[in-house]
Amino acid sequence: MKLIDIVSATPFDIGYRIAFLTNFLREPILRRMEREKGLIRPELTVLMCLKFRNGLNARDISEITEQPSNTISRAVGALLAKGMISRRDDREDGRRKLLFLEPEGERVHDQVIAMFVEAEDHLTACLSPEERAQLLLMLDRMARDVPRWQKLPPYKDKHPDD
Repeated sequence: MKLIDIVSATPFDIGYRIAFLTNFLREPILRRMEREKGLIRPELTVLMCLKFRNGLNARDISEITEQPSNTISRAVGALLAKGMISRRDDREDGRRKLLFLEPEGERVHDQVIAMFVEAEDHLTACLSPEERAQLLLMLDRMARDVPRWQKLPPYKDKHPDD
């Protein structure tokens, strides 16, 4: 029996399907990335953030991704040691250390992301172009709504004052 077989018995049918698809899309690639590139998931997270915007610091990345600061700090240390990123003082605030993607980090990032793009093509192959576009619109709307629902229970405790 596969996990998909219990979908109809799961009271959170959308979240379960999203998690199911995410696991089958992401986990094999993450294992391959670790085996072939020597990169673990938090390190990829840092590379992805720096590819999007160079010059972030570890705290920025932790806040953007909701990853624990110690996890991001360890990933930053590992990527510095691997020569995939560099760290420089912030000219405006000497206490801040800014992170920058180095050519090796960009190369590895691009190779791993290409695997995810190929996997996504396989994932969505059963959809028509119109269905894929509609799915993307709906997922984007849901993703942009995270700040609203993240403030609600069960994420935040309900207080009598609320």
